[in-house]
Amino acid sequence: MLTISGKDTEGPYLPQENAAINTRNLDHTWIGDNKELEVKNKLALGFISKHPYRGLNFYAQPNPDNDSTIYTPNEKPYPEMAFPNTNYRLLGLFRFWNVINYFYPYKYAIGRPWDSVLNELIPQIIHATDTVSYHKAIAKMAASINDSHGGLWPQVYDTFTGKYSPSFDFRIIANKAVVVRADSSNPQSLIKTGSVIEAIDGVPLKRKIKAYWDYIPASNNGGKIKSLHYLLLNSKNKTALLSGYQRDRKKFKAIIDLKERDLLKEYKNFFEMESPITYRLLEDSIGYVFFSNINKQNIDSIMQPLMDTKAIIFDMRNYPTNGTGTYTIPQYLLGERKMYSRLTRPNFNLPGTFKYEVANKGTAYSEVGKLNPNFYKGKIILLVDSRTQSAAEWACMTLKTAANVTVIGNQTAGADGNVTRTVLPGGYRINFSGLGIYYPDGSETQRIGIHIDIPVSYTINDVINKTDPLLKTALEFINDKKINSD
Repeated sequence: MLTISGKDTEGPYLPQENAAINTRNLDHTWIGDNKELEVKNKLALGFISKHPYRGLNFYAQPNPDNDSTIYTPNEKPYPEMAFPNTNYRLLGLFRFWNVINYFYPYKYAIGRPWDSVLNELIPQIIHATDTVSYHKAIAKMAASINDSHGGLWPQVYDTFTGKYSPSFDFRIIANKAVVVRADSSNPQSLIKTGSVIEAIDGVPLKRKIKAYWDYIPASNNGGKIKSLHYLLLNSKNKTALLSGYQRDRKKFKAIIDLKERDLLKEYKNFFEMESPITYRLLEDSIGYVFFSNINKQNIDSIMQPLMDTKAIIFDMRNYPTNGTGTYTIPQYLLGERKMYSRLTRPNFNLPGTFKYEVANKGTAYSEVGKLNPNFYKGKIILLVDSRTQSAAEWACMTLKTAANVTVIGNQTAGADGNVTRTVLPGGYRINFSGLGIYYPDGSETQRIGIHIDIPVSYTINDVINKTDPLLKTALEFINDKKINSD
């Protein structure tokens, strides 16, 4: 192949500026380590690694819709292959492994050597004997990068967890499922708001969580638990035996009907990420804003009444669908414009390297705020948890440019930046974060999430009694009371 391709005429290339950041994912040591390569081939490959072709690559290209992410238009999806043969299963693995190896900005932060992931997955892909075992193998593949933007479409979990789930909504706390909204169509059911479920069909939920853990794509433990809501109480049968205890601690066992349910479509409602409240004044001159309800029409009517309060609480446990609050709220909070983020994006001149620059470089969105002598002077509180993901984390970063910001809650999803994808045989698309997102000082957000100042966790009793320990702690902090956080 090297002979057919002809003489390499490109000049040497290696990015020098911010070299440690730009090249931390770059690893060509396999050339020297490979005992099967002849010396002349090692020399040729070593030369190519330092003299890369800088034209348009056939397989890996800048996305025409967003040139900061990878685009693979010439990778065939083979949608007719419900269960690809061994060769095509391996092709899918090698596609995925290489696109992560060269174009995933967080490869260095996965938590284990990327080579070891390949060695682990090859036998699982080869020995997949049917559609179910193939789905488990590619689910584990998608989860291997530890990214809450990761995942497979169409989703494959139903084939091994079952497609039937309960009608009620619940929260997973301490390896138990606490019902937050019961099925109103069956008032006689033993499953009520506040019921705590410990097992399904005799299997403790703790054991099920452990069994599914490695198949869940997420940046951290909180993200894993959030995604487990989609399948923890699933079954291949249309009924299930649930056991646990009620609010009064009495034990129960109940056989319930299950149904097909698309929790992704119900995502915001299921996780209580919607609210009729846009803003309100709380006790003693404290403002509260449900961040995702901000829009161009209401932003000034929200902020102006709050400018003389002693504190504003921004509830970030939701998903902002537009940039109004993200880019405009800082104009009320800052006296001057400030940078809020840096990023890394793929450098297509040398696959495996990245460009490190100010986020939204060259646009009006590279900074937030404005010259404003009358900016807000009170305390600013951000409430966050695992529901604070991606665009919500990005919004937190713009708000944290203000001087008096305190973040209260528990670990956010740790998946900022946009989503990109590649295709696998069988028509599956596998997702990952396409940009690396960092604070202005270069510190991490991926896997870590938004930096927490006052950690507070939820307990089973909080969920049963519908109390909000994050809001309670925020009020205590604003009023300079002693804080008892978990």
